[in-house]
This record gives sequence, structure tokens and C-alpha cells, in this order.
Amino acid sequence: MSKVSITFFGGVNEIGGNKILLRDHHSGIGIYLDFGKSFKVSRQYYEFPFTYPESIEELISIGAIPPDRRLYTRLTKQDFKIGCDAGRDPDPSVDAVFISHSHLDHYGHISLLNRRIPIYVGECAKRIILAASSLIYQRYSPEVIYDCLDLKTFRTNDEIIIHKNNAELVVRPIHVDHSIPGAYGFIIYTSIGTIAYTGDFRKHGPHKHMTEEFIKELEKEEIKALIVEGTHALYSEMMSEADVFEKISTITEETDNLVIADFSRSDLDRFATFYRVARKTGRVLVIDAKRYSILSTILESPGILAKDIDLNSDVIALIDEKKRRMSPGEKNVWNMVPEDKKVDLSEIHKNPEKYIFTVVFGGAKDIKTLRPPAGSVYILSSSEPVNEEREISFEKLLNWLEHFGVAAYHIHSSGHATPLDIRELIERADPEIAIPVHTEHPVLLRNFISRIKWMIPESKGARIEIPSGSTSP
Repeated sequence: MSKVSITFFGGVNEIGGNKILLRDHHSGIGIYLDFGKSFKVSRQYYEFPFTYPESIEELISIGAIPPDRRLYTRLTKQDFKIGCDAGRDPDPSVDAVFISHSHLDHYGHISLLNRRIPIYVGECAKRIILAASSLIYQRYSPEVIYDCLDLKTFRTNDEIIIHKNNAELVVRPIHVDHSIPGAYGFIIYTSIGTIAYTGDFRKHGPHKHMTEEFIKELEKEEIKALIVEGTHALYSEMMSEADVFEKISTITEETDNLVIADFSRSDLDRFATFYRVARKTGRVLVIDAKRYSILSTILESPGILAKDIDLNSDVIALIDEKKRRMSPGEKNVWNMVPEDKKVDLSEIHKNPEKYIFTVVFGGAKDIKTLRPPAGSVYILSSSEPVNEEREISFEKLLNWLEHFGVAAYHIHSSGHATPLDIRELIERADPEIAIPVHTEHPVLLRNFISRIKWMIPESKGARIEIPSGSTSP
């Protein structure tokens, strides 16, 4: 009897780190859905920048990545310096990797992959990944070497066909709304029927129509298994981006001092909010070279709906970082921007009421460097205390804010669905079984949405088999 197995090497009892191996045993075709970095594992073993992964073998030994050596490249840092010879990598054990979006917890470990494995990403996601990798200052670890990857792009509703053994597996990406542009869910047509994966999604964002289109496509299918994210299964805040704009506008208008903004560099929706607040309140939004580069990349991508943003307008200035070591990519940005578009800390200290300063590193280091005047306001506009792209020492941050006399606000619209929105998607998709990932509370999801049959992976490496017959209770 034909069957499909789904093995979870990440995203089990944790938020992020998704590495989901789907194998169709009729054809032998195997694909990964996401290949992300687990911040949970990183916190257990490393303390950046003092300790970091030094080899693929080390990452396998601590359980950070699947124990399958044929998945990974044999090329060394020296090999990448002289060119790409993918033929030196072994015959790969999977046929493709599909990346749902360009947050590190979903793509971060593609850097380790066998260079003979095709990696399918959305067009915008590819641009973000390449831009972010070019801005890395020091190539100290295999985790940050993205050279020579076989990145293939797709758009929504494309059909990617994987052929093997006179059989095929078809993957159809459908866009969803998330806190980064270019996010997708996947509908996968296997030998036993249709399997779907939501990736990360929300229904309360500025582009919620995208998620609605994904759900409508799910409704057309007879889905045997739905792999669904459950980040906010336990707790969720209902706030739209319009709400965020109104609250930040009010605080900025009432502040006669510096406003400090802390949010992800790749969150275009949040950047657009602060950009429009700056324009409304007559302030200048100060950003760093890395943020400028990533935003430029996003805004140049096809289909991006924020064309009213102009990084060269009077609303934007670049913080003067001549004293900081920059990556080649950052230096290129720095040299490209005219001198009259740059501002240093002394100017900000002289007229703090004129600026909204976006943090460079995140956390206490920014506040120590900035030394903001008493009476300033710090707006944390990402998840607290950790967002998907970086970790911050929240307690130390608060201590420094108190030391300088800076008030803190948390104003955020999440990139993840609320429990009721997760339930709506599942019930409309009506799968034979649902499988939770990207959540610390899978049992709550099962109990909250009890009409559906659930199969919960218990631990990393857990394998769930989907037979060709009905799995309905």
C-alpha cells in the first residue's frame, strides 16, 4: 500500500526551527518543507558572538540538524573562495527543499545544504536571503555561508513538479500574509492524495486577502493531512497594523524628545507604519545601512504593495556608522547614499525631538551607544522579549532604559494567526488529520479545535505515516 511519511526534525514543541521531511514512498521522492534554524537549540549551546557552530558535524551532534550526512555540503570555506564545484557533494538524499518565507527559523540552515539540492523560494524571499547574507560581516561559521546554493524561484499558484522513478510529486505555493513579504503556504499532491502546509500566516494583517486566497484553495482540495502553525495557540493580541499606526502616532505626537523604534529589519509593514508616522509628525526616520539595504531589496521585488515608500525622501536618514566595522554590502550602501542623507549621534542629541531612531543591533547595546536623553520613548514593536530574527536580553534592556530615564511601550501586530483564525482555517480546509508545528502548545490546539482528528509529533525526529486509505475517525 502506498504511503507518505512526514518526519519532524524541527518545529516540535518549539516556535520555529521548522525542518519537515515529506517522503512519498511510492516514488521515493523526498522534500523538505522549510529548513530553519532553531533558536531554542542555539540558546542551549551557543552565545553569539563568543561561541558559534564550527562544523556541520558539531550541529548534528547536538541535534540542531538531521543526522543525514548526504543532506549537507562537503565544500569548505576555502572551496567557496575559489569557486563552486557542486559535483564534489554526495548524491543527495532528498530531491528538493521548499522555503515558505525568509525568516531565519524557516530558512537559516539552507546554508549547510548539499549544493546539488534545488531550493525553491519565492522571488521576494530569494532577494531577502541574498541581501541578508551579503551583509554578514565575518564568515566565521558554516551557518552563514550561503554561496553556490541552487535557489529556484516561484510565484503564487506556480506548479513545481519533482520527477523521479517515472513518478512525480507536485507542489503548489499559495501566498499568505505574514510579518515579512513573500510568505507562502504549500499544497502538495502526492501518490496518496493532497497534503498541505500553512507556513506562518495571519488573518489580521494589511494583506489578509492573501491568506483568504490560500484558505479558498484549501477548500477546493480533499486534504488528507494539514500541517498547521500554532505559534499563538495559548495567547494572542488582537491588533491590526492600522491600530499600531494610530498608537505610535499618538505617542510620537505627545513626545517632545527622541522616539526609539525597535522592530525587525525585514518587516516591511512595520517599517511602512513608522515611515508614515514620521511623515505625519514631521520627524526624520533614522535607519542603518543594513536595514536600508534589506528594505531596498524588498521594495524592488515584484508584487510589493508599498510603492509609496521612498527611501531617498526627506523622511529617511542614514545613521553615521563610520567607526563601526561594516560588511562589504554595508559599505556599498554607505558609499551610495549622499552625505546630506547621513546623520550622526551628535545631531540626534542636539535635536532629539526631530528624529525617530531605529535600533541597529537590538537591545541594550543600542541604548548604551545612543545614550538617549531623559524623557525619550522606546517603542518595542516586535514580539517580546524575542523575535524571529534575533534574541535580546530584555531584562538588561529595561535596566538601561531605566538608567537613562526612557519610557518603554510595546506596540505590535503579530505575524501569526490568532487561535480563532487557526480554527477557521482548519475547519474550512477540513483535513482528515491536522498536525501542529511551530508551537509550544500542541495539546491546547487539539483540545480547542476538537472536531478535527489530530496527530501530534511528540519529539524531534518523530515520524507520522499517512496511508493511502482514509484516516478519518
